[in-house]
Amino acid sequence: MTTMTIAQALRRIKKNKGRVAELKARATQSVSYEAGKKPVFDFKALRENLSKTKEELIRLEAAVTVANANARILFEGRDMPLAEAVRRLQELKDDMSWLPQLNVREGVERVADYEFDPEKERQIRVTRETVWASELSELERVSEIDSLRDRFERLNDLVEQANHRTEVAPT
Repeated sequence: MTTMTIAQALRRIKKNKGRVAELKARATQSVSYEAGKKPVFDFKALRENLSKTKEELIRLEAAVTVANANARILFEGRDMPLAEAVRRLQELKDDMSWLPQLNVREGVERVADYEFDPEKERQIRVTRETVWASELSELERVSEIDSLRDRFERLNDLVEQANHRTEVAPT
């Protein structure tokens, strides 16, 4: 294999993963067949092609891992390996997904309900009040999400730049 950038290797990895799924599906359909009715695709040839594709996939993923460990970027005043930056992107994405799901409740909530009053021998309307306090206000949450998005975009730009200039050398 020739030298390529991380970005090129990642595209090739994605392509190979799709190819593996495709080859497995064809092989699954070709493994058994009615005697005398050979399938369109040869099972043994598919298995050989699958093995070669997986081997390239493993080597590419390993080469990207090594390149990510050795390449460095500067983010928010910190020099860090690209591998750390990629993990930070995953965590930022997770936080951006989690924060909007929090049930932030503040203020007084009134809920009307009916219950049986034994003295009056009938259903009566009862209003219950719940006073909610929150450790995170809605304004704080929106501000924090905006800040996370900004950090994500800045870090992602740096990672993409590094991916396009850092070479990998699959073995």
